[in-house]
Amino acid sequence: MAAGAWITLVVAGLMETGWGIGLKYTQGFSRQVPSVVTVLFMIGSFYFLPDR
Repeated sequence: MAAGAWITLVVAGLMETGWGIGLKYTQGFSRQVPSVVTVLFMIGSFYFLPDR
């Protein structure tokens, strides 16, 4: 159970980093594909954050 929590935390951290980097490529959310990927990373990072 503890290993699963660590994996979830690492996935959330990677997604957090991904959307932070992705913001640069959206160019103010004017580019469609990078914007969609960035928003998906944002949603994923909040989903995988452990609330326990």
